[in-house]
Amino acid sequence: MVTMTARIDEKLQAGVAAGAVPGVVAMAAGPDGVLYEGAAGRRSAAADDPITPDTMMRIASMTKMVTTTAALQLIERGSLSLDAPVSEYRPEFADLPVLTGFDGDSPQLRAPAVQATVRHLVTHTSGLGYWFWNADIDHYEQVTGTPNVMPGTIDVFKAPLLADPGTRFEYGINIDWLGQVIETVSGQPLDAYFL
Repeated sequence: MVTMTARIDEKLQAGVAAGAVPGVVAMAAGPDGVLYEGAAGRRSAAADDPITPDTMMRIASMTKMVTTTAALQLIERGSLSLDAPVSEYRPEFADLPVLTGFDGDSPQLRAPAVQATVRHLVTHTSGLGYWFWNADIDHYEQVTGTPNVMPGTIDVFKAPLLADPGTRFEYGINIDWLGQVIETVSGQPLDAYFL
């Protein structure tokens, strides 16, 4: 008789073998604790580099919901206001200009018409963007040396807005900034607040 654990292991391995995913870690838990924990695939082409349940992996945008939930907790507790300017919590946000275009490789920047609020961050309407969706921010990052989020450095928070807050949806580093707000309000690093 094949156990449930063995059947899940087989599914994970089949997904890797079929090329659906390069690697996968899965876990299920209930009121009594962990019911399943397993992994399949390799971190690299080396045969001796398997992915295990303890393998650290970048989960990218999957963190957005967790961060937004943390902000909503602070709002519910009365510590954070959706309608407060982001700069109330992170004064450096007020210094971000709007990128309006380029003169050759020289970025053309202006002050935003209004200040972004926490609500703008949560709804991705603050004006912030990502290089892989917006050619202007990609070009800006290349000509100025401003990094995107991939290196994980604080310099990402120097990137300009691509539109005035509240004027359009732009998927970008909004929730990264929201994480900075949470750190200020909670007085804790974001990962510690999550715990």
